[in-house]
Amino acid sequence: MSMRRRLKALEERAMTRQHVREAMLQQSDARRYMMEHLDRVAALRRGELDHEEAAEVAAVNAAFESRLARIRGEGGLLG
Repeated sequence: MSMRRRLKALEERAMTRQHVREAMLQQSDARRYMMEHLDRVAALRRGELDHEEAAEVAAVNAAFESRLARIRGEGGLLG
């Protein structure tokens, strides 16, 4: 194998690893956000939130559920 091909192969592997790291960071951010949201939904269901915060959590949760319904094909005429 020539030096040029080896270098190209190393560069490709390095780029792939970098993309994997970036994807994992984005995934962990999304996971953290969803876990925080689910904690807030649980607090809402237990009645631990004030009126304003409860309305905010309910609105965000409705948006999540609406998007999931559209993804699953359950959106009806609006999806």
